[in-house]
Amino acid sequence: MEVAEFKKKVAEIYRTAGEVGSAFGVNSCTPDGHLVGAFGQIAARLAFGLDLGAESDEHNCTWRDGGKKLEVQVRCTGAGAIMLRREPMHLVALEVTRSGSFILLYNGPGSAVWRRVQHQKSAQKSISREALLELFRTVPPEERLALVREGVL
Repeated sequence: MEVAEFKKKVAEIYRTAGEVGSAFGVNSCTPDGHLVGAFGQIAARLAFGLDLGAESDEHNCTWRDGGKKLEVQVRCTGAGAIMLRREPMHLVALEVTRSGSFILLYNGPGSAVWRRVQHQKSAQKSISREALLELFRTVPPEERLALVREGVL
C-alpha cells in the first residue's frame, strides 16, 4: 500500500469512529491503544525502513544498515502522551491526527527520554508530546534514524 492510501485509510477510520460516536451521543469516540500503536509502527516502517519485530520485549521494530543493527521502540499517540515500561535502546515517538497525518515527536536514543520519566512510581511511565518535542530538539542528527521515504511524516 502506498503512503497516500495508508493515510487515507487512517483518516477513514477516525471519521467512521466519529460518526459512530455522534450517532450514540459519545463525544470522544476515537481509535486508541493497539490500533494507534499499529498505525505508528506502519508509519515508522514506511518512513525509516524499519523491520517490524525485535528480539527484546521493550522493542517492536529493528533498524538495519549494512552490518549495523538497532532495536527500536515505536510509540504512537493520538492523545498527546506516550507510555514506556522500560528504557528503549532507540525511541521513535509519533502522533497520529484525525486527518491521517503523522507528526514526529522524537527520534533518538531512548536514554534521554527514560531519564525524564524513570522517577515516576507507576509501572508505565508517561511523557507528554511537548516534553518529547523539547528533548528531540537536543538530539544531534547523527543520533537520529534517517528518513528513507518522504511524505510519511
